[in-house]
Amino acid sequence: MNKFQQLLKSAESNELVLSQVRKSMDKVRTLLDEMNAILDPAYSPERKERKPRAASTGTTGARRGRPKKDQSAD
Repeated sequence: MNKFQQLLKSAESNELVLSQVRKSMDKVRTLLDEMNAILDPAYSPERKERKPRAASTGTTGARRGRPKKDQSAD
C-alpha cells in the first residue's frame, strides 16, 4: 500500500512537471516563430512615431543640472 501511495504521489508531481514543460514549450515555439519572422528577408522594421516634445516656456520649469556657484562665496 505504501508503494502505491508513493507511485501516485510521483505521478502527480510528474503531471505538474509535464504541464510546466508544455507551457514552456508553447512560449519557446512563439519566440521561435517571432525570430523566424524577424529573420525573414522581406521583414522591414516599422518606425515608431514619437510625440514632439512640449515647448518650454522659459523660466517656469525647474532648471536641470547643478546650480552655478555663487561668486560672492569666494
